[in-house]
This record gives sequence, structure tokens and C-alpha cells, in this order.
Amino acid sequence: MIQIGKIYADRYHVIREIGRGGMANVYLAEDTYLDNRQVAIKILRSNFENDSLAIARFQREAYAMAELNHPNIVGISDVGDADDQQYIVMEYIDGLTLKQYINEHAPLANEEAIRIGDEILAAMALAHSSGIIHRDLKPQNILITKDGTAKVTDFGIAKALSETSLTQTNSMFGSVHYLSPEQARGGNATPQSDLYAIGIIIYEMLTGAIPFDGDSAVTIALKHFQENLPSIINQNKNVPQALENVVIKATAKKLSDRYANVTDMRRDLNLALSLDHAHDPKLTFTEDADATKILPKMLIPDNGNTDKLVTKVTQDTASHGAAGGIEPLVGTSKKKRVPKGLIIGGVVALILVIAVAALIWTTPKEVKVPDVTNMTVAQAKTVLENNKLKVGREIKEISDLPEGKVTRTNPEAKTVKKEGASVNLYVSKGGNVIKLTNYVGWDVDKAIDDLILKHNVDESRIKKESVKSDSIDAGKIIKQTPKKGALFDLDGTDDIVFQVSEGNQAVMPTYMTNGLSTKTVAAVKAELQNMGVPDANITVEYTKTTDQNSDGYVIGSTPAQGESFKLKDTKIVLTVLQFDSASASKEASESESKSKSESEASASKSAEDSRSKSEADANASKSSSSIPANSTTQSKSQ
Repeated sequence: MIQIGKIYADRYHVIREIGRGGMANVYLAEDTYLDNRQVAIKILRSNFENDSLAIARFQREAYAMAELNHPNIVGISDVGDADDQQYIVMEYIDGLTLKQYINEHAPLANEEAIRIGDEILAAMALAHSSGIIHRDLKPQNILITKDGTAKVTDFGIAKALSETSLTQTNSMFGSVHYLSPEQARGGNATPQSDLYAIGIIIYEMLTGAIPFDGDSAVTIALKHFQENLPSIINQNKNVPQALENVVIKATAKKLSDRYANVTDMRRDLNLALSLDHAHDPKLTFTEDADATKILPKMLIPDNGNTDKLVTKVTQDTASHGAAGGIEPLVGTSKKKRVPKGLIIGGVVALILVIAVAALIWTTPKEVKVPDVTNMTVAQAKTVLENNKLKVGREIKEISDLPEGKVTRTNPEAKTVKKEGASVNLYVSKGGNVIKLTNYVGWDVDKAIDDLILKHNVDESRIKKESVKSDSIDAGKIIKQTPKKGALFDLDGTDDIVFQVSEGNQAVMPTYMTNGLSTKTVAAVKAELQNMGVPDANITVEYTKTTDQNSDGYVIGSTPAQGESFKLKDTKIVLTVLQFDSASASKEASESESKSKSESEASASKSAEDSRSKSEADANASKSSSSIPANSTTQSKSQ
């Protein structure tokens, strides 16, 4: 038994259980060998421990799957057994299953459904080329990462268990909503069986519903090879006929009508929205009028031979004739015999009459599911039993009805079912709940005030997510989760999430710092285009510069850097420096001429200063020589 917090298989530190299914449980763990990288460990249930065939096939398929390296396939890093338990170690995907994603976002946009469908097909292209058929494709086996990428998982598990006791107990019918007709008949799965399942998955993405449902797995399986696929367009008017045709062809009953391979289906899927297919008619298949029809087994003897029936009827006829006085035919010397073919025809007709009568006699009558909303469970049970319906499970859910009152049924009220069918009751568990208003289009602050002031919602349970929008004003709510009419438990743990428009506004990027240009015109244009500004809205004006190193740099704009503007509407003008070689040469020449003049002036001044100094020195010398030589002596003697 795997234990939370312990080291499993001497390597994996188990953190918590993250999933539980009919065949295995899944745990989040850390791989202590690889820097505590998070992984998901799938452990087969203990009831398969002694099934050697299931274990051998499971391991073989798991090892084969480990070789499938594809961005749309969940990678396997380890396969083995520990404590007599078979396990697979896979990459951990922090996201939703496609089933959960459909429940939250359906119907998906055509483009998104095509993208996810194409990613699933891309994964199956690699698997089929490697000789691996999934056999159990369904939204629960497809994970959606946080960036929206689809990843297929659980390859091989269906095959690993298909030849064990599971088949005998109908446990494999857990995926019957996506089961191909050939699998429903008990035949072998082929790559086209996977394509059928993908067709059903795309149907569910586009409509939010499965095409075939019923009271039991057998009923649903019968619908897969007896009933036509309900129209997608009747449920989602935004789906073009070409896209519905892809689903129709993928889910064709006959293999000859269905896509032969992944490549063909991917091609049609990716062209479904092209203008060339805008007026495609609805795809239909011709019935083969001469095809051999299979009679139900109850109408055919065990060995398929009618001779004994003919003999028995002939003997019975003879004995009845003897006892009842029926005279033999006369008129010839030999007794005339009734043709054998006529006898066989009569026998078959008699059997058919008896079978049809028995079928009519034993077929349950149809009744409408009564509306038992707001009744107590006891009252609802009485009403259902009076209408010859069985009471199925009781399922608790939050509701604005008092505790213990029936909130709804499955199947829904007024649905036509056979007598004896089970009806599940959804029962209110009370609670402090409100029914959410449609806040789409509201100013987000007003919506938050409404929830807090009128409905006492804790502000910490209201989240805002900013999204870009070209058409919705900033601050307006684009989408809310849960949706309008959903019940919100004020004492629960779930949040209300508003996706809020950022509006068609942006801020002009920075291209000048401390008075210096820092970005080229190419860089600024790329930044604007990445923000969503149309290229046609950007124009450039050049101003000449003699600095060659400044060529191509932005020095100004309208709007100016840091100012806000409308992404799709504002015309932006960038002012860019452009090197002018002629002006640069002229400037250099003028600079050189000025420098030369200044040098000559300086030299002239220096020469003049030198002459002045020489003249001064000469004058000084002349003055000194004119003084009498004895003047000093004379002075002293006096």
C-alpha cells in the first residue's frame, strides 16, 4: 500500500493522491534521483495483482509508450513494480483534464476545438506509426496544460486489460460513450477506432454534450452502431458544415466510410474553416441495399441450420393430420410433397411472428420522468415508483432549496424512459448559497460592490484576471466563473473569477533616457506591433544629423513616450535621426577652415608679441647705456 509522505520504490517521495480511477490511483511525488522533480505515479489497483496476463500486457505497452516522445503525449520515465504493485511514472501535468475543461468552457470556439483535435491527432499519428492503438481515448485521458496544450495519456491500459476478466464483467464499458461500433460489437480495435473516439471528443467540445447516452452501458453501445449522430449545428449554430462533416466522417458506422488514417482526418480538420469549404453540403453515406442483414440470435437456431426445424415442422404436420382427420392429397399414384423452400419460408415467417409478438409483449412501456423538484426524498420515491420507475442514487449538492429537498433528477423531468429505468435524485444539502447574476458587461468595481454589499461575499473570494480586448472598454467584465445562474456557496472555498478587459489602450514605449536616444526605429516599431498597433498606423519622419553613430535612432514621437493611446485607432509618428553625409562633409570642412584661421591668427599674434618684446628689451638697454660712468663715484664723494 502506497503511503503519503513515504519514499516509494526507493526513489519517489509521495506527496498526495491526485486522482482515482477504476483501474488505478494516481499520486503526486518527487523524484529524489532527479533534483526532486515532480512526477505523477499511477499505481494499478490491488485486484489486478494476480492477473499475470494483464500485468504482462500492461508492462509491454507501458515500455512501448515510453518510446513515444511527442509534445502532445504525456511522457513516461519509469515502469516497474514495488510491494507487488505495478506502477508507471509519468511527467506531472499541472492542469485540467479535457473533460473538466469542456465542462467549464463548452461549447468551445471552432478554432480551439480544431487546435485541440489536431494536437490529439498529432499524438496518435506517432502512436499509430509505432504500432500502438490507444483503444480508450476520451476527454478524461487527455490533459490540458496551463498554456492550453493537449497531452494524451493512458496508452495501452485498455489493451492491457481487454483480454482479462474485466471484459467479462463489463468493467471496460466505463468508456462506452466514446466506443467505436466495432469495439461495441466485441471486435478488435484498429487505428480507425481511435479516430472514431476523437470524432466523439470533437463533437463534445463543440456542443458540450455526448452524442449517445442511456440507462446502461449496453444501451449506449447499441446506439453507437444503430443510431445516426445527432446534428452538431442544431446545437451550435456557429459550427460550419465542413467542420461537422469531419465529425460525421470520423464517426461513420462502416469502416469503409470512416477516415482511413490520421493524416486524412488532420487535413480535413485544418481546412474546415477555409473559405473553399464555406458552402460544403452535409456529408451523407449511401446505404447498401443488398448488404446481408444479421438477424438477432434469438431468431436463429444454435447451429445456424434450419434442417431440423423443417423436419420437426413436417413431422408435426403429419402427426396433426393423422389426429385431426386431414385427408392426404389424391389424384396421382404418388403422394405429392410440399416444396422444401416453401416449408422453410413458412417456418421462418412463423418464427418471426412469434419473435415480434414476444418482443412486443416483453418490451417495457415508455413513461415520462415526473417532475419531483422541491419534494422530499420520500415523496419523490413514491412518485417515481407510482410511475413504474426505479430510484437510483441520491446525490447531495448545494442548492437554494431547503436541506433535504430534491433539486433535480437525472434523467431530467419529462424525459421519456422505459418502465423500470433508474432515476437519480439530486438532493439539497442546504448551505448558505446565492444564485449568481450575469455580471458580464458590468464595470468590475460595481460588480464587486454588488457581491460584497448585497450578497455578503467575502472580498478575498473575488478574483480579477486582466485580458486584452479590442472591442470592450477597459474595466468591463468579459467573462465570469461560475456563470450566470450558478449557485455559489458563501461558506465554501471556491472563488468567483472575473476576466476584465484591459481596453484598447496602451502606453507609448520609452526610447529616450537622460536626454539620449536608446532605441532604433526598427526596435520601437517591433515593440509597437507586438502591443497590437497595426503597421499601417505607424509612420516615420526623419531629421538630419551629422553624427553617423546616431543614424536610425528615435528621438521623438506623437504621442510622446509614456503617453497613453488607443492601440487600433491612434496614428503614431516616430521622429528618427538620419545621417546626412553632405552636411557632415560641409561641417567638417568648415570646422577645418575655422581651425586653420584660428591657428594663423594665433601665430600672427605670437610673432607680434615677440617683436614688441624685442623692442622693449632694446629700449631698456639703450636707456641703461646713457647714464655717465662717474656719476656714482661722484655721488659717493659728495
